[in-house]
Amino acid sequence: MVNKSMLNVKVAREIKTNWKQYLSVIVIATLAVTLFTGILANYRNFQYKLDDIYEKSNMCDAIIMVHTYDENIENALIDKDIAYQKRIFFATKSENNPINVIIFNENDTMNLPYETTSKDAQVLVDQHFLSNNELEIGDTFNFIFETNFMGQDIVLLPEFVIEGVMVHPESLDETTYNPPYIYVQDEVLVDALFEALNMPFISKDLIKNNLDNAYNQFLLQGKNANEVVEEIKDEFQGNNLLYALERADLTSNMTIETDVSQAKKLLYIFPVIFYLVALLIILTSISQLVNREQKNIGILKALGYNRKEVIAHYTSIFIALGLIGSVLGMIMGPLIIPKVMDMKYNLLYQLPDIKVPYFRIEYLLSVVLLLVIIIITSVFATFDAASKVPAISLRGENSVKMKLTQLSKLKFLHHIPLAIRMAFRNMKRKPSRTLIVILGVLGCSSLLVCGFGIDDTLNHSLELEFSEYIPYDVSVNYVVDTNNPSKSYADELLATTNVSAIDEYAKYNVDLESKKMIASFLYILPNKANIFKIEYDEDSCLISSKVANEIGAKKGDKIVFIYNNKRYEIKITKVVDLSLSQGIFISQKKLEEFPDIDYRPTGSWIRSKNVSYNDTIVEEVNQIQGVSYAMTIQTMREKCNDVISSIKLMTLTIKIFAILLAIVVLYNLALLNFNERIKDIATLKVLGFSKLEIGSSFICEILILTFIGALVGLIFGKPLLVAVLSINENPMLSYIYHVKGLSYISTILLTCGVSLIINLFFALLTSKVKMVESLKSVE
Repeated sequence: MVNKSMLNVKVAREIKTNWKQYLSVIVIATLAVTLFTGILANYRNFQYKLDDIYEKSNMCDAIIMVHTYDENIENALIDKDIAYQKRIFFATKSENNPINVIIFNENDTMNLPYETTSKDAQVLVDQHFLSNNELEIGDTFNFIFETNFMGQDIVLLPEFVIEGVMVHPESLDETTYNPPYIYVQDEVLVDALFEALNMPFISKDLIKNNLDNAYNQFLLQGKNANEVVEEIKDEFQGNNLLYALERADLTSNMTIETDVSQAKKLLYIFPVIFYLVALLIILTSISQLVNREQKNIGILKALGYNRKEVIAHYTSIFIALGLIGSVLGMIMGPLIIPKVMDMKYNLLYQLPDIKVPYFRIEYLLSVVLLLVIIIITSVFATFDAASKVPAISLRGENSVKMKLTQLSKLKFLHHIPLAIRMAFRNMKRKPSRTLIVILGVLGCSSLLVCGFGIDDTLNHSLELEFSEYIPYDVSVNYVVDTNNPSKSYADELLATTNVSAIDEYAKYNVDLESKKMIASFLYILPNKANIFKIEYDEDSCLISSKVANEIGAKKGDKIVFIYNNKRYEIKITKVVDLSLSQGIFISQKKLEEFPDIDYRPTGSWIRSKNVSYNDTIVEEVNQIQGVSYAMTIQTMREKCNDVISSIKLMTLTIKIFAILLAIVVLYNLALLNFNERIKDIATLKVLGFSKLEIGSSFICEILILTFIGALVGLIFGKPLLVAVLSINENPMLSYIYHVKGLSYISTILLTCGVSLIINLFFALLTSKVKMVESLKSVE
């Protein structure tokens, strides 16, 4: 009867004795599980916060928006037996900054503010609005209110007092594409309009009745909301129906919903790479262990242990190593990665600080995946050795017989240094190990190219717009003049000292629709531009590539843009790669095709006579009555760097993990190479070779393989870069993918440098190899 407890003792002794060798297995297991659990924790935390906001604010499942109140649509909703709520919603401007206004009453039950600083406040704004306008609670503000009152088009500027700050489920996005939200009670709006009209023959009741006929949104809630939306589209598609969208497709929520989805997709990139590398490391480590344990395997079988018990014994060693790494990974992952990603989310969204669970049962999936890899790899590596009869196993691993090739007979090859010839001999002797080294380094170099490439892409994207497409020196934003909304400030700006050229434009918040609908911008450019360098003419309609991809449009397609609750159709003539300026671009002449849209200049791009005058120009322009603010290109670049700082932090994380991966892979393979060549080292020492000559053979072999693996990895670096950034879209910035040649060179140098340092360490260990003991073997 065999003593199975002896195997458990042997497992513990094996790990204790060779802990340095198995450290790489623990480290790669830790890295793989850290990435898996960290990315999963980030996704779950993000989803948890969003679900909490939706639940407590009673967020609707869909929204139907019409140009004017439609009784037929309301009757259809009643017939379809779905819960709904009417409200007034409109997009307007405050101090020339776009805002969205929601008019509520005390009976509303859907899309309520999630958090407020005052429960009884009648005028609430989001933090985005306060930050943009440098306001505080108690300050006054106004916005443009356009309406048709008693048969006349009226533009009013009612004034309100900020009574509180809110987090609204439709204003979580802080990007420039989704304006801040204002939440105003209907009675307060009536009072403000009454004061703004200042007409003795108009009563508050008359204004209230006019508002009652201004409901233009229906909020739907129910399991059948999606079906109702499709039915409403089919029944009422036309001029009055602007859109009918599910919650995930709303322009106010699309970005954050997409980010939640992207957070999940990250699980399919980085953890996969690290698990594949873990497979390689475990395979090489257990293969080395089995080769070293040939005699012990024979002894175990001679003592009566069967094949399954022998395989289980060696598998259990790596299971123990994997469990150690898994525990460390499950601690580090949820602790580190969500905090890194929160830097991005806190920059883009108004997310409350909610306590989220630290541990989730799903994290155990990462352990299961790792154990499956370990078990399958271990069985594959030990099956042959465990199947041999004891007599064969006790003889140990026979030396490899090398055949003399035709190339070796060529005399000029004899002049190649011995270290290089030995390196190629070892590659030929162990083709599987050679392939593993190349694959391991390939993964490391791909990650490094991805990390360097993200930096290159961000910098290139900004440089392309600021230096080539719209090379302005100063950007100016206007305050709308309610008495003369079409007022131009071009002459005053041109008269400013040291200004050489100017492009005045209008920028409107619109919804763009093709296969999908998103919030974006409509730019009205001068008929002949001085600064805007992309070619266009009177019939052109340019669209930024990011927006085109998001709505599913291309050159030649007709798309719809919605402005002031009206739909307009236009044909795309060119798709352009722009980084910051997103939307569609047409000339003032083209605008004449849409007589309902008045040209209202909102800003200008200025070119100075010399960049040294930029600050002076800003000071002068800010003194012009009607200018909201002026900003130099340098200030704009700083703002952009703040926006992309979270992405660059992710880049640093990728580089760190790539270097750690390179260290683990190269250390493991160098250790394997060293242990397999103990006998070769002893032989060379007996023959009188110096430590430098012996060590150089190690360095040559691994450096050659590292260089090959790094070169191949360069090919996969850019596709990995595209995959990472495509699922990590930033709504403020369009990525124009670009990797500099210096980044490829840096990747090669960094990978080979890590390899050189590790192998120099092992080269120094050759002096500790004992010749007599190492040369004892069965031949």
